[in-house]
Amino acid sequence: MRLQRRALTLLLILTASTVLSPVAWAGDKYKVLYNFRAGSKGGPPIAAPTLDPNGDLYGPAAGGTGNSVYCSGPCGVVFKMTRGADGKWKETVALNFSTYFNDGVPDSSLIFDGQGNLYGSASLPSVPTDNWIYQLTPGASGWGFNLIYQGYGPDVGGVVADGAGNLYGELGKGVDYLGAVGELSPSPSGWLYSDLHNFCDQYGRCPDGEAPRAPFSWDSQGNLYGADYAGGIPRAGTYGLGVAFQMTPNGDSTWKYHVLHRFGSSANDGTNPWGGLVVDAAGNVYGTTYEGGRYGHGTIFKLAQVEGKWKETRLYGFPSLSLGGYPWGNLVFDQSGNLYGVANGGNVCGAYFCGEVFKLTPQPNGKWKYSVLHSFQGPDGAYPYGVVIDGKGNLFGTAWGGGTYNYGVVFEITP
Repeated sequence: MRLQRRALTLLLILTASTVLSPVAWAGDKYKVLYNFRAGSKGGPPIAAPTLDPNGDLYGPAAGGTGNSVYCSGPCGVVFKMTRGADGKWKETVALNFSTYFNDGVPDSSLIFDGQGNLYGSASLPSVPTDNWIYQLTPGASGWGFNLIYQGYGPDVGGVVADGAGNLYGELGKGVDYLGAVGELSPSPSGWLYSDLHNFCDQYGRCPDGEAPRAPFSWDSQGNLYGADYAGGIPRAGTYGLGVAFQMTPNGDSTWKYHVLHRFGSSANDGTNPWGGLVVDAAGNVYGTTYEGGRYGHGTIFKLAQVEGKWKETRLYGFPSLSLGGYPWGNLVFDQSGNLYGVANGGNVCGAYFCGEVFKLTPQPNGKWKYSVLHSFQGPDGAYPYGVVIDGKGNLFGTAWGGGTYNYGVVFEITP
C-alpha cells in the first residue's frame, strides 16, 4: 500500500541523512481543521484534498469500518470537510468503502467533472496489480457509487478529466504490467477503455519513462503532461531516473507521446520525480524531483520551449534537510505566479522527518526565492501529502501522521 511504501522511504531518508537544525517559520497562519482518529470516520488521510465549487474539501482516508460481506477490515472512506457559518469546519463521511469493496482502499486524490461527479482510484493491498476507477454521483440521499473500470497494472495514481467527461491516467497494464496511459470514455453501454501509450517495449526497456506516481495535468491547448518516476536514463541499482512527458492529440482519437526531458542528464540534474507537472499560462511546465540535484535532496524545475526544443532550468535545489528535501506531490500556482508544494525534511517526528510546506516566489532578476511556509512538528501534523489552493490564496492540505491522535490532519494556511 502507498502509505506503507512512503513510511519505508522516509525511514530510509532519515537513517541515510544528516539531520540539521530545523528552521523556524514566521508569517503564515497555520490552522488544523480536523484531527483524524481511528474509527468509522476514517484516518489517516492518504492523498491531497480536492476543493469543490462551494469551497468544501473532499479526500480519501484509510480506516473506516468493515463488514462480513465485503471488507473484513477497515476499507477506507471518502471524507468531506464543510465550513460552517461560524467559520468552524466539520468532517463527515461521504462514502464508506466497506459497502462496496472486497479489501479495496481508495488511494488517490479525487476530481470533479462538470456535473458534480467525483472520480478516484482504489487498489487492493493483497493484489498489487489490481486497480479500480470509481465514480461517486451526488443525490438527495447521499453519494451513489459506480465501479467504472477494473484494471491490471501498477499504481494508478488518480485520473484527470477533459471537457467531454473522458478520463485519463496510467490505467492499462502495458507490457509485463509496466503500465500504459489509457482513456476511459462514457457510453450508453458503460465506460470504454482505450490504450493510448505503452511505457515500455516487449523487452521491458523503458527509455521513454514509466511509473508515473501522480495525476496528469492539462495545458490550455488540450495537451496532457506528466512525470514518470522511473524509466529514462538507466542507472545501476535503479529502474531508471525518470522523465517528463507531454501527450498531444492527433485528431483521430490517438495521441502522440513526447519526452520533454530525461532526468539525470547532467551532473546536478534532479532524478525520479514523485509528483506531477503543472503548466502556466505561457505553456511553461513546472515540477519537482524527489532526489538528485547538486545536494542530492531533490529539485524544483522548469521546462520551457526554446527555439522549438524543451529546455530544463533548475529553479531550486534543496541544500539541507532543515529547509526541506525529497519533495513530492503536485505544485500549485496562486494568482500572483507563486508556486507551493510539500517536502520532507524539517523537524524530526519520531523515526521520520515531519515535512514542510514551501513557497517559491519569482524575482525581478528571473531567479526564484524559496521559503518555508510551515514546518510540521507532530502535534500539528506530520508527513504532508500535498496542497490545493482556493481563489483567495488559502492553502489546504492533508498530512497522514501527527495531530492530536497521531492519525493525521486536515490543515489550512492563510496568506
